[in-house]
Formats: sequence, C-alpha cells, structure tokens
Amino acid sequence: MKKNLLIASALLGALSAISQNSTKIKPVRIVSASQKIAGTFINDPGVISGTSAKQSVNLVQNPESYEPQQSAVAMPPSTINWKMLCGSMNIVGMLLSNSRPLQYNDDVNAVSFVHRKSATYQPSPAIPATAQSGVIVAEVSTNWGATFDSTCIWSNATNWGRYPQGGIYNPVGNTNIANAYIVGSGPTVGGAAFSGNFYASKQLNTFNNVASAAPNAQQFLSFSLPSYPPNQGPHAWSRQGFSSTDDGVVRSLALIENDPTGLATIRGVSIVKGVFNAGAFTWTTDSIVPSTLIKSDGSKVLQPLTQMAWNESGTLGYVVVMGALPSATNNNKGGYQPIIYKTTNSGISWSLLPGIDFNSPAMAPLLDHIASINSNTNITIPFFNEFDLAVDAYGMLHIGAIFKTGASNHVDSLNYFSQYSISVNPGETYDWAHTPGNRPYLYDFIGDGTSAWMAKTVDSLSSEAASGTTGGDGFNDNPWAATATSEPVKVASVESRLQLGRTPNGQFITFTFSESDTNFTNGGRKYNSLPNIKARCMGVSFPSYPVATTEINVSKVAPGTGTNNFNVANRATMHYMSPTTGAAAVFGNVVDIYTPITVTNSNPMDPSTNNITWYQAGKLSYTLSGPITNLDGTAQSSAANSNVYPNPASNNATLAIDLKDNSNVDVTVMNMIGQIVKTNKVPGQAGENKINIDLSGLSSGIYMVDVKVGSASSTKKLIVQ
Repeated sequence: MKKNLLIASALLGALSAISQNSTKIKPVRIVSASQKIAGTFINDPGVISGTSAKQSVNLVQNPESYEPQQSAVAMPPSTINWKMLCGSMNIVGMLLSNSRPLQYNDDVNAVSFVHRKSATYQPSPAIPATAQSGVIVAEVSTNWGATFDSTCIWSNATNWGRYPQGGIYNPVGNTNIANAYIVGSGPTVGGAAFSGNFYASKQLNTFNNVASAAPNAQQFLSFSLPSYPPNQGPHAWSRQGFSSTDDGVVRSLALIENDPTGLATIRGVSIVKGVFNAGAFTWTTDSIVPSTLIKSDGSKVLQPLTQMAWNESGTLGYVVVMGALPSATNNNKGGYQPIIYKTTNSGISWSLLPGIDFNSPAMAPLLDHIASINSNTNITIPFFNEFDLAVDAYGMLHIGAIFKTGASNHVDSLNYFSQYSISVNPGETYDWAHTPGNRPYLYDFIGDGTSAWMAKTVDSLSSEAASGTTGGDGFNDNPWAATATSEPVKVASVESRLQLGRTPNGQFITFTFSESDTNFTNGGRKYNSLPNIKARCMGVSFPSYPVATTEINVSKVAPGTGTNNFNVANRATMHYMSPTTGAAAVFGNVVDIYTPITVTNSNPMDPSTNNITWYQAGKLSYTLSGPITNLDGTAQSSAANSNVYPNPASNNATLAIDLKDNSNVDVTVMNMIGQIVKTNKVPGQAGENKINIDLSGLSSGIYMVDVKVGSASSTKKLIVQ
C-alpha cells in the first residue's frame, strides 16, 4: 500500500484518541510456529519431496498514524528495469530470506548472484544426474547488470550444494575485477541427508563451467568428524549473513546443533571466517552459545532464525538470534525475540548487549497493536517472525522486523502465537486482524548497546504469508503449485521477505518487503497471493531518522518510474536485495540509490520446473520526510551529500552537489598516500551543480576526492581505471 507519512496534526490527534480508547481485538486461536514457518526451513536432501524439516533511547513512532490516507505525494522518477538473469532447477535453494546470494561490491563496482544451476547448465567434468542440482554457479556484472558472465564455483559428485550464498572478495587496494574472487557457502547433502557445508572460491579472471581446481578452492567441511583442527568446529546450515568487508575477510553465519541434519533445536551460532591465503581461503570458526531459558525437555528457547551484519571496514559486527534470555520477564519473555551480540575488534571477542525492553513504557505504543497473552491481559509479548540487519554510518545496528502476537509466557509454549478471524473472510484465520492499528507493521529498532533501543515505524503491510500445508490457512491462495505427494504441500512460502541494504557509507538504509494489494486478491483475502516488492529508504539522521514519504513499488512499476515486466509484476516471489546498495546521490530531500534486487519465479508457478531469476539495479528515487542530519543533530552539509560518478571512472568524473546558496566548491584529488594529484575551485550556484573532475594522466588505482564548501568538507573514494 502507498501510505503518506505527512498527515495533518488534527488527524494525528484523532488517531491518538482512537488508539488510547479502543480495545485490542481478541484472538480466536493459537498456533505453533512449527506449523507456520517450517516451510521456510524446508529439508531438501534431494529433489523436492514435500517433507519439511523439524521445527520445533526509546524514540517510538506510533504506527497508527500510517493508516487513513493513500499517498498523494508526487514521486521522483526512478529508473526500474527488470531483465532475465539466470535459471535454477530448484526453487528450494531460495526459500530463506536471511541468505545473501545477491551482493554489490563497491570496491570493484560489481554485482554478483550465487545460485544453484539451471536445468540446461552442464558443469565440466560431468557428474552424476543425482548430483546435478547441487552445482553452484555465480553470475557477475561490472556494469550494473547490463550484462552478466557466469562461472561455476562448486561441483561435487558426493556432496551437493544447497541454499547457496556468497559475494566478491577483493584484495585490499585492488581495483581490477580480474584479481578479485567470487566466494560462496552453503549446506551440503550427501545422498539422503545433510552432510556438512561447502566453501568455494574462484578467481574472476576465468568465466566457465569448470569449478576451480586450485588447492582448497572447493572445500567440504563435514559436521560429523570425530575431531576438528584448531580454530575450526562443527557447524551446520552455513547459509545466513554472508559478508565481504574492506579488511579482506569474508564471513558466513552457521548453526551449532546437537543434530545438524535437521532444524529442531539449536545450541548457538558459529561465525565462519574466511581469510585469503595463497589463492584460496582458510576457514575458521568462532562460537556464540547464548544462555537462554530452558524448556522442560532440556532444550534451549533458541531458534534457527539468525542473522549477521558488519560495517564496511569489518571491525564492527552484530549477530542476532531469536530466543529468550534467562532474565526475560513479562513482555520480554518471548521465544522469538532478539538476542543481540556485538564485536568491536573484528570478531576476536563478542559481547551480549541489553535487548529491546518491551517492558519499558516507551514501547507501549508498539504493543497496542497486538493482543495480550491468553492467561494475563497485562502481558503482551511480541513474536518476531521476520527480521534483517544493517549497520549504519555511526555503528548503530538496525533491526528491521515484523512481529505478531505471542500467545503464552509458559516456557514450553513460547513458540505459540495467536491468530484472528476477520469479517471479510469468515471461517479463515490470520496472524493479524488486518484492521487499522491491527495489521503487520515494519519497525526499525536502532541501537548499539550503550543506551535504550529506539523504535521507528517504517511502513505497514497489507498481507501475510499463506500456508504451504494442505488444509492450512490460505493454502489455496498460495500462488505456487502443490507437490504431487500423498499429502500435497507448497514448498514455496510467499512471505514478506524483509530485506535491509545500506549505502557503502552507511548513510542511508533501504527496506524492501513483499505484499499484495488485497483490492485484487481472491475475495479480498489478506494473503500474499499477488506479491509485489515495496521499498522505502531511511536517512541515518539522529534523532529523527527520516523515512521516505512514499513507498516505491519496485515490481509493479508506477508510470514514470521505470518499465513494467509482466513476468515480475504481481509475481515477485523469492526476492533478494543486496545488503550493500549503490552510493546515494542527495539533492535536498530527494535521494537516488541504485539498488540490486532479484525475483525468482516460473510460469506457471511450479517449484518442480526450471525457475527464472529476474534482476534490476535501476535507480530508486525517494523523497524523505525530513532533512538529513548528523548523529549530533546538525544538518548535513552540501559536501557530505555530494556524489561522485561514474565510479569507477577513466578520464573524467562528475561531482553532483546541491548548494543552499552561491558558494565556492573546492575539489581535491589525492592518492592513497595522501599526495594531492588534482585540484579545482569552482564558483557554485544555489541549487544543483555538476562539476567536472579531470582525471587525465592518473594511473589506475584508488583515489580520495575531498569536497569542501565553506567550513564543511567530505571525502569520497574514487576508483580510476
């Protein structure tokens, strides 16, 4: 839905009164999370079988103000353009939204997408037909997706790749894509059961269907060895949070389990670290094993729902796993609430941070939009069902999340949530009541552990995921075809797939999610049966954190914002957004960000057929709800909001800068040891300016461009080719 954030004060007052005087809608039943989200963690030992794995500061913006109006704000012109990227012979590899197969690397200005091979792709040398679906391929583009080259990175006759993710490793100081490496990771299947994880790398000077034969370029790490080498331990499901940072380190997030072949319970998480060494990577692990509430069967209240995020330099990182700490009480005693860890020394040590305190009165406005538990009307427990992470320019963690109603505070029932009936669809139940103030809301929780967490409402959603289980809620509204099994299932869950991406400097955070316009769904049902991707942008400005005044429909393209592709519009399933977007160009309150996004589907929507991935990296153009200010509350300067493009550049680059008044603009280009190699002073005019930067005579490499306006200055990184 398009929602205007700029609502008159009188209307806000009326809504506030409604919120304070209304009663919460009562749920009609409770459901175990294992019945609703098992499809997200489906077991995929071979072909699709239909057998699911086991599951077992306080600034708060009230979302009530988002409801009544459709947006009338004129949207700036985006340049959305979807094109076919690749195929995959099995959709199951893309079920998990917390995987990161799509990555943009700003050091070499390249986009990569790691996936299971298509039905027609043939690796060399040949491997058995049963192993074909486990071949992992990477697509790489150095021109924002105008063209892609593909290369095979994993091909193994015994251990078949699943749920792949990955990105580009770039040696420190390198600007040539041929010297960079594509790196991937994921679980493996050995015949009928999961066997371990694959870690693969390949230099990007060769694009072919042959996985690298260099020593240790393809590594299989079993999770069932009798002993392990130093600095490496057993871990499973290495399919979350892949990152590649400027310190030359790649990382993946895996699970620590008693039974690594399934997903019933976990004990902790493993940060898997890859360090480049003699043409390949040395992989080590660090473990985080949280103390949690313990259920009567002795298992932890800890879920296989995890994520990891880092700053660009790789010094500051966060890990979040859903569960319940031993100290959790009242509103905080939820089985699906964030347990947050932080490192400030590149992962040498990790510290547990204070969590989001839902017992705080400041969080009460958020709890107004879900119901209390059955046994105590004074306790309201958020049940986080989707989340993603990003680290901003100031090292603050952003936990973008959607939560529903936790049903119980009993330690053995913390995985239960409440459901509602709605008048438009009698006899059906939903995870939300889908009325004003009682629908899914996208929140951003912001903090770094030094003070109370802030909460910002980013958007509301109009739909929720339909069940993939025969007889489940919305099964017939799930757009994917059912399996031909004795009890048909739909393995492709169409949830909101919340994704966060940050500009390389961390100054802007993009949020994407999937929802359906229920004006067009069957009978007005609130299921995500006609999925489209929506995007909003947040400026990293304390304390307001301004959000785009309108959401952008990225897949069903509005007139003037790009070109529609009817293979994607209303069919935007399995989407990913790169956790790093392009740099932002800022003109007043208008922010332009080139944003890599993929969608994977088939026609018809059948998981057993070869699926197609569609790609777009066009410009998404937002108008923010307020000015961009720094962490200390001062307005950002024109210099800080300037943009240098293209990047990389050859003989010339352009500085785009928006000036509040006539001012001189000083541009200084320096090499990596600080020597000044080019200077220019230009008399700028109030408004938008485009200033030429002469790069002639400069050798290839990384340079710093210092932009100074008055007493304010900002430095940008520029690659010269």
